[in-house]
Amino acid sequence: MFVSVRKFVSVTFFLTAALTLCQPLYAEKLVLYHTSDIHGYYFSRPGASGAPTGGFAVLENVLRQESEPFALLDSGDFSSGNKEANASDGRYSIELMNAAGQTPKNVSGKGYAALTIGNHDSDFGADTLGKMLGGFNGEILSVNIEGLQVPGKRTAPYKIFDWNGKKVAVIGFSMDGPGMSGMELKKLDAAAWEKLLKEIRAQKPQAVILLAHDSIADARKPSQLLDVLAEAPSAKETINVFLGGHAHLRHAERKMGAGGPLFVESGSMLEGTSRVVLDFDDETGELRAVSSEYITLDPAKWGENKAVRARLDQIEDQSLKRAFAAVPALLPKYPQGADAAPDLAKRLADYMKKWLEPQEKVDFAMFQLPGVRRDLNAGTLTGRDLAELLPYTEYVSTFNIPGKKFKQAAEASLKCNADGKNFSLFAYSDNVYIEYKCRPNHKKRPVKITKILLNGKKMSGRKIYRAAAIAHIPDGYFEGAPFKGYKYPQKKIYKKTSGELLFDIVEQLPGRDAASKQLTAPNDLRIVQRP
Repeated sequence: MFVSVRKFVSVTFFLTAALTLCQPLYAEKLVLYHTSDIHGYYFSRPGASGAPTGGFAVLENVLRQESEPFALLDSGDFSSGNKEANASDGRYSIELMNAAGQTPKNVSGKGYAALTIGNHDSDFGADTLGKMLGGFNGEILSVNIEGLQVPGKRTAPYKIFDWNGKKVAVIGFSMDGPGMSGMELKKLDAAAWEKLLKEIRAQKPQAVILLAHDSIADARKPSQLLDVLAEAPSAKETINVFLGGHAHLRHAERKMGAGGPLFVESGSMLEGTSRVVLDFDDETGELRAVSSEYITLDPAKWGENKAVRARLDQIEDQSLKRAFAAVPALLPKYPQGADAAPDLAKRLADYMKKWLEPQEKVDFAMFQLPGVRRDLNAGTLTGRDLAELLPYTEYVSTFNIPGKKFKQAAEASLKCNADGKNFSLFAYSDNVYIEYKCRPNHKKRPVKITKILLNGKKMSGRKIYRAAAIAHIPDGYFEGAPFKGYKYPQKKIYKKTSGELLFDIVEQLPGRDAASKQLTAPNDLRIVQRP
């Protein structure tokens, strides 16, 4: 009996082994860690809950615990937007990105494998950007940037990497910005994309990644690419993953239908990272599946890498920990509703007009809501909070605008959502009052302004008014686009930044010390929906 059992076991083992050899092995995986809109946020800091979150030291621990081969990719806006980043012209960003992922599982062997350029990466000018990128160990990818000079390197439209035996094509795409002088961004229509994708397919990559500073998730910042790609016949089948950014959102969905690319956005300020898994068939090498998860960089869960933390302590500007005031209640980055209260942008518009009064007569002022870069939580207001709320060198300007053009621009800046959470891209000074209607079935004018009052009187369509705004608004960049397109604005720029306006507001708050000074925002209604 014992012998027969032994024979049975042996035969069973042989048959099992044979069947196992005949079956496909587990698919091979390659992991992409994606970040975007880091904006110089190198450190862990209090999040919405008050608990610390984010930072390169936490990211390093996440990467060192990865069991699969991986590559690091960034969708731009990594170098500007924080005190430390701005003071170093973005060089600290490059240093930390080069040092990230110090583990044998990193298939690039040199930190981030590739990046593309965001609109704020050029804040210091094209020359400074080029010098900064000269120190980057990875690839600089942008299909649409021309004229960027990088010492010792070149900017390529795409790169086909050999990662762990898999050919992976990565295409870069950049967004225009005010600091792009010395560079040009060419527009690619559907035919141009089709030609590019054909060239890439001829090299037989096993996966194609679009690394773009472009968002598909936010109505405030509509995608520059989505409609164009939808018209390119092969885009849906060729591109496997669209790694986007710019809108500071966390997002993952298949926007172009079944079989189309997975669109992934990974938030901002290095609060987290997206882990995108490329699942290849072991027998054929073909890409079998793509999946994504968002990983919050929680120090309580992952810890902070000691070596990276030590370097961050050397970099951090300690002076920014000074207390300036108290914040009694949350001031959100994007208030819910077209004229929700309280709204910090209203206060900035009011003070901009007040600051300009001794210098020239201004009829009204406006401030763009996307210019406020983060929520301001209740609690102590520090120098770092102030620096991060309005981090960019955006100068105050004045310009002429006809009443008719202003109405058109204000109308285009108002959005009506199906959920009733309407919003305006701009807050206006307290002498402006606007009423509007939502018309969801009207294709050309889904929003109609029915009344604009200036100082309590009807605004004239024919009169030329003197307005105040951040300097890129009349030039038409980003949220300022509705204000572009009229002649002779006679723009004047003042060497006063939006961040300095905010510092002035805080310094002038009543109170003897930081604890007694309270930063609040106006809660009056200036934009009102009517049935």
